[in-house]
Amino acid sequence: MDPLIAWFCQFMMSPRMKERLKQQMLIPLWKYEARVRELDIGVEDLKKKRAAVQHRVEEEENRYGRRITDEVKKWIEGVDKIISECEDFHGDERCKLALFDLFTSGYLPKLGIRYHLSTKAYDITRKINGLSQTAKHDTLSYWFGPPSMAAFFSIVGYESFPSRDEIKKKIMAALKNPNVRMIGLHGLSGVGKTSLAKKVAQEALKDKMFNVVVMANVTRNADIRKIQGQIADMLGMKLDEESDIARAARIQKRLKNERESTLIILDDLWDKLDFNMLGIPSENDDEGGLKNVKEEKPHGAHNTMKTETSSEKPKTEEAFNMMKSENILDATDVVKIEDTLSRYKGWKMLLISETKQVLSSQMEGRENSIFSVDVLMEKEAQALFKKKAGIGDTDSVFEKLAAQIANKCQGLPMSIVTTARALKNQSRSVWEDVNRKLEWQKLTGAPEFSTKLSYELLENEELKFTFLLCARMGPDALIMDLIKYCIGLGFLQGVYTVREARDRVYVLVGKLKESGLLSDSYSNDYFTMQEIVRSAASSIASKEEHVFTLTKGKVDEWPEEDKLKRYTAISLQHCDIIEGFPLRINCPRLRVFHVSNNGPHLKIPSHFFKGMKELKVLILTGFYLSPLPSSITCLTKLRMLCLEHCMLGVDLSIIGELKKLRVLSFSGSNIEILPTELKQLIKLQILDISNCSKLRVIPSNVIQYLISLEELYMRRTPIQWNNGGEISQSENASLSELRHLNQLTTLDIEISNVDHLSDNLFFDKLYSYKIVIGDLKAYLETDFKMPEKYEASRFLAVQLDNGFDIHSQNGVKLLFDRVENLLLEDLNGVQDIFYRLNLKGFPYLKHLSIVSNSDIQSLINPEKRKNNIEKAFPKLESLYLYNLKNMKKICSCELSTPSFGKLKVIKIYLCNQLENVFSISVVRLLIVLETLEISKCKSLKKIVPVQIPSANKIEGLEFPELRSLTLQSLPQFITIQPYSSTGETKELFHDKVCLTLS
Repeated sequence: MDPLIAWFCQFMMSPRMKERLKQQMLIPLWKYEARVRELDIGVEDLKKKRAAVQHRVEEEENRYGRRITDEVKKWIEGVDKIISECEDFHGDERCKLALFDLFTSGYLPKLGIRYHLSTKAYDITRKINGLSQTAKHDTLSYWFGPPSMAAFFSIVGYESFPSRDEIKKKIMAALKNPNVRMIGLHGLSGVGKTSLAKKVAQEALKDKMFNVVVMANVTRNADIRKIQGQIADMLGMKLDEESDIARAARIQKRLKNERESTLIILDDLWDKLDFNMLGIPSENDDEGGLKNVKEEKPHGAHNTMKTETSSEKPKTEEAFNMMKSENILDATDVVKIEDTLSRYKGWKMLLISETKQVLSSQMEGRENSIFSVDVLMEKEAQALFKKKAGIGDTDSVFEKLAAQIANKCQGLPMSIVTTARALKNQSRSVWEDVNRKLEWQKLTGAPEFSTKLSYELLENEELKFTFLLCARMGPDALIMDLIKYCIGLGFLQGVYTVREARDRVYVLVGKLKESGLLSDSYSNDYFTMQEIVRSAASSIASKEEHVFTLTKGKVDEWPEEDKLKRYTAISLQHCDIIEGFPLRINCPRLRVFHVSNNGPHLKIPSHFFKGMKELKVLILTGFYLSPLPSSITCLTKLRMLCLEHCMLGVDLSIIGELKKLRVLSFSGSNIEILPTELKQLIKLQILDISNCSKLRVIPSNVIQYLISLEELYMRRTPIQWNNGGEISQSENASLSELRHLNQLTTLDIEISNVDHLSDNLFFDKLYSYKIVIGDLKAYLETDFKMPEKYEASRFLAVQLDNGFDIHSQNGVKLLFDRVENLLLEDLNGVQDIFYRLNLKGFPYLKHLSIVSNSDIQSLINPEKRKNNIEKAFPKLESLYLYNLKNMKKICSCELSTPSFGKLKVIKIYLCNQLENVFSISVVRLLIVLETLEISKCKSLKKIVPVQIPSANKIEGLEFPELRSLTLQSLPQFITIQPYSSTGETKELFHDKVCLTLS
C-alpha cells in the first residue's frame, strides 16, 4: 500500500478525527429536529423582545420627541433581518426532504439536505441568541433639546400668495429701515396675521437680519407675568423675581445687552400695553455700541494687542468717527467696525392686532409703519381650499362645490383651511350639505361655522371632548395641564399610566392641530387656540356639555338651581366673586370645579361640596383653606385635587380618604408638613409639592406606600431629609425611601444638603429628571438655566463641598451616562472630567458648566495615556468655565470628530492658570462655534498657541461661524492670531465677528 494512503487511513481512524467527524457530520444529522425546535423557540422569544423594544421606541419618539440611538436602530434592523431569515428557512421546500417519515411512508431523509439545513438552523439560532442577549438597552434614546428658533418659526403648510407676498415685502423693507423701530400688522381674526409674522421672522433669521427673535401672545386679558415668561423663555432666561417690576428690569437689561439685533413680536393686542412692564426698552434708550479699543502696530511676524479700560467709553457712531479721525484705529479696525455699525440695528418690534386703532395708539400714530392684511382674493381662496381638501384640477365632481364653499368662507384662511380639512375624504352629500348651510347663513358667521363643522367631523368622541377641554384652558396652555385633566377625568380608554396618558394626549393635540383647531405655541410644551375658534368651542361646550366658564369677570350671583343641576363643569378664572360662595350648591352632574381666586380673604363654606357627588377634578388656586372644607370627604370619585398657592391649615388628614386620587398638587401653598394619611393614596400617580417654601417635613414611612407614583415634583421645597437612611416612625423621611417607588419615571428635586445623600440612591432608573444637589441658586439664576418643571429633560447640578467625595455616590455618577445638562461645583479630587467621571465621553450632554474648583486641570487629560485620540462631548452646545483656579488647558490630548462638533457657546471666567484656550486640533473641531467670551484670566496670552510648526497646518484653521468674541481684563494677553514658523500669519476670525475688548 502506498505510504501516503496508509497514513491517510490511519489518520481517519484516529480518536481526534472520529470526534471531529462526530461534531461536524453526525451531530448535525442526528439533531436536526432538536435544532429546528430550538430555532422556533428562540425566534418567538426574540419577537417578544423586539415588540417590547419597539413599544418603548414609539413611546420615546412620539411622546417625548426623543431620538433613538443608532445602536437600538441597528439592533431592530438586525432582528428584522434574522426573523426574515427564519421565515425563509421554514419556507424552504427542501425541509420535508430532511425529515424521517418511517411510520407513514417509510421515507428516509436526504442526508445532504438534512446536514445543510441542520447547520443553517444552528447558525441562525446562534445569531438569535446573540441578539436576545443584547435586547436590554441601557440607553434607548436621547433628548436632542428644544427646537431651534428657526424651527419654531417654520410654518408647516404655509401658502404663498401674491397678496401676501406684497405685504411681506413691505414689512421686510420696514425691518431693514434704520429709522423704523415699531411696525404694526392688523386684520380680521383668522385672516393669517400670525402665520405671516412667523414667515417674516423665519426669513429674517435666515437672512441674519436679527440675532434673536422673541414672540409672545398678549390676548384680550393681558397677563403681564405670563408675557414676561414667554419673552424670557425665548431669550433663554430664568426669572425668579417675585415682583413684575423686578422681572421687567431683568428682561430690559438682557435686551439692552444683546450685541446683535433683536426682533420682538407681540401677537393679539387688544389694548394699549405698558412696554416697560414687559421689560421692553423705550425707543430713546441708548443701545450701546463701540467700546474704546486701542491697538498697537504689530511687532515682528505677528500682531500684538493690548487692551485698555476707559471709564467713559464712546458708544455712538459719532464717537467712532472721532476715533477714526484721530488715527486711534488702523485701517483694518476701521473696516471691521464700520461693518459692525452697518449691521447693528438694536431691537425692533412687530405688533399684531385685529384693529388698526390699537396699533395707532400704541405706535403714537405712525401710520406709515402700519400694514393691513386683507382677506384672500377669490382665486387665491379657491386654490387654497382645493389644496387643503385634496381636490385636483381634474376632479370635476367636487371642483365646482369647492369653489362655491371657498367663496362662502369670506376669504379668511382659517375658515378656508379648517372647512377644507374637515371635508377632505368626505362624501359628496356631506359637501352639498355644508354648502347649503353656508348659504342659509347668508355669508355671516363663516369662521364660527367652520369651527363647528370641523368639530362635528372629528373622528371620535375622545377627540371632541379633548377639543372642548382645550377651549377652557386659556391661550398658550401647558400640555401637561391637559394631561393631568385627562387623567383626572379618566376618559382616555385603555390608558392606565401617566406615560400612556402623555402619549395619547400628544397624539390628540397633534390631530387637532392638523384639523386647524389648535395651533403651535412658543414652546413644544404648550399649545394655543385662536380666539375665534375658542368662541365657537365655548358655544358648543355651553350647549352640548353644559359648561359654565368665565374669565376676569364678576360673579354677583350664582346661576339658578336648574342650570346648576345641568352643569358638568364650572370654571371661574380670576373672577371677582362679589357675594362669596353659597353654603352649598346642588350640582349632581358636575365633574370639574376649577376656580382661580382674586380675593385673598375669600373662603369656602364647610358643606359647599356636598352636592357634587360626581366631581372628579377639583382645582382651587389662591384660597384661604384653614381648615379644609369638611365636605371634601364627600368627593369619593375625585381623581385630581390641586390646592395651589393656598393658605392651608395643619390638619390635612381628610385628603387620605380620597382613595381614588391620581393627581395631587400643593404647589406654591404654605403647607408645613405632609399628612401621614397620604400613605393611603396607593393609586396616586402624580404628586406636586414644588415651591412649598415652608414644607420641611415628610413623615417617614409615607413615601414608600405611594406604590403607583410615577412623577414627583419637589423643586424649591426645603425638605429636611433624615440623614440616617433607614426608615423611622418618629423622624422625617430619608431620601432612600424613594427607592421603593418602582414606578417612578420623573423626578424634580432640590437636595440642599449633601449629607442627606444615601449610598443606595436609585437615580439611574429615571427617565426624566431635574436634580439639584447643594446650594447652587446663584448659578442657576445666571447662564445655566434650569429647565421648566414639566419639560422632558435630564438635568443635574451638583455641589459637593465639605470634602464630600463624588466617587462615593454611585447613584449620582450613573446619571453622567445620559445627562443632558450638567453643572458641577466643588468636586474634590477630580483633576479632569473625562477620565475621572465618564469614560463614555458624556454622549448626550448638551450644556456643561463647571464652577469654583481648585482641582480640575483639564476637561480631558490623559496623563500617562499618550497619543490617544479620544471622542468626547459630541452633543455639547455650551461650555461655561468659572473660577477654576488650576485649569491649565481645556484639552490635553488629540480629539477626533464628532468631539465638540456642536459646541456653539464658550464662556471662560477667572481661570488664572490658563495660558491659551485651544490646541490646534480642538480649533479644527469647533466648526459651529458662535460665541467666545473670556474674562479675568490673568495668565491668558493667546487664543491658540502662537507658533505653529509649519504653514501647511495653518490651512483650514478658523472659526467659520463665530459671531461674537469678547476679551476682557486679560493683562497678559498678546495676540488673537497664530503664525507659522515661516512667519505666515493666520486670520482665525472673519470680518463678521463682533469684537469686544476692554
